[in-house]
Amino acid sequence: MISSFVRSVKQLGYFLYGYANGWRSARYSHVALARLQQQRFRRLKLRVLRHSPFYAALGDQPLQAFPVMDKAAFLANFNDINTCGLSLAACQAHALQAEQQRDFTPLLNGVAVGLSSGTSGRRGVFLTRPQEQAEWAGYIIAKNLPLTLRRQRVALLLRSNNALYEASDGILLSFRFFDLTLPVAEWQAQLAAFQPDIVIAPAQVLGVIAAAALNITPTKIISVAEVLEPDVRQRIEQQFSCRVNEIYQCTEGYLASTCRFGRLHLNEDIVIIEKHWTDKASGRFSPVITDLRRRTLPLVRFKLDDILQLDPSPCPCGSALTALKKIEGRCDDSLWFLTHSGHWQPVFPDVVRRAMMLCSEVVSDYRIQQHGSKLRVFLQTTQADIAQRSVEGALQDLAQSQQLTLPQLEFTLQITESLSEKCRRVACLHKPVLQPSEYRESTYD
Repeated sequence: MISSFVRSVKQLGYFLYGYANGWRSARYSHVALARLQQQRFRRLKLRVLRHSPFYAALGDQPLQAFPVMDKAAFLANFNDINTCGLSLAACQAHALQAEQQRDFTPLLNGVAVGLSSGTSGRRGVFLTRPQEQAEWAGYIIAKNLPLTLRRQRVALLLRSNNALYEASDGILLSFRFFDLTLPVAEWQAQLAAFQPDIVIAPAQVLGVIAAAALNITPTKIISVAEVLEPDVRQRIEQQFSCRVNEIYQCTEGYLASTCRFGRLHLNEDIVIIEKHWTDKASGRFSPVITDLRRRTLPLVRFKLDDILQLDPSPCPCGSALTALKKIEGRCDDSLWFLTHSGHWQPVFPDVVRRAMMLCSEVVSDYRIQQHGSKLRVFLQTTQADIAQRSVEGALQDLAQSQQLTLPQLEFTLQITESLSEKCRRVACLHKPVLQPSEYRESTYD
């Protein structure tokens, strides 16, 4: 009983520490933020990386001496990277069993194990100990969830439960997980009965809730896990008269969230983010992240496939944290069009989505998938012929505006997709055969 009390006190201490960090996050100056990152990276090397067989050999080297890792390299070295001696095979088996049984509470040697959705191919694995969960919970609540004297009900509509969220369940916040693998009517009825004050869900799910006009009155809505597109945001905000906030979080860390003015800011007090430029002129880059807080599965110079776009204009909140215009999706979501000289050139997913917005009067939803030299277009519409002509015209105009040739189009008048799958409206599933000169050179900042 005493040991249980001591553990509870320690957990509370980690929670309060995380909450204090989250509260201070937007209050650092640029100089103080740079100093904080240096201090926390030195502490990471001293307290964590020396216990990782993979990183221990690098000793007290500067960040630039550490290798840049992609998902394949990270998973190949997983057994030596983690600090608790767990194997990738054991972690994957444990997490798959939890997903199959829909019970996410069991730990593996005192460690919580989770899997990513695997939209980019092989599923990622993340590990957390209870102290990391408590600290993370405090940080994310300070950044996103208003605390009041009245207990607030928080609905988590996710593909799998997350111990990180439930670690913050307590006196002032009551969390409930809604399983998106259940029939839609079932979890919608449960949600209406719960009457949440705060709803956290993927953008696609929020759109379904808005379309169903459920009898709920949330005071805060947070979109997670997927790109929040303007038309989806508008439908949700009109239905609930409530601004949609965003949390940019993935298996690799909690990277950004919206401030009180609705602008996305990177969490650079807890994550160092190097920029791997995909188009420097427009401010587009893929983040290379170093998580300064992780202990169980350290993440150093991990390159994500996501495309982010910088927002150079100052934010009214005054934060020194880097602001983003948007999260555009994965690099693999870029489509490839032909130049007039016969070479393939990437077209950013956000540009494609903007073109498709011109068809919104006749197309209620869509998916565009590239399969080699063809684009497969899936439409949800009640005006098939008009919709096809509208989409083909919009994509032809897009190609001409960039002096490119539109690939062959194949239309399907149906979208078959489960809410338990991550929504990717624009995706390159199979690239066309590229010449070496067609790959862009990139630089780091």
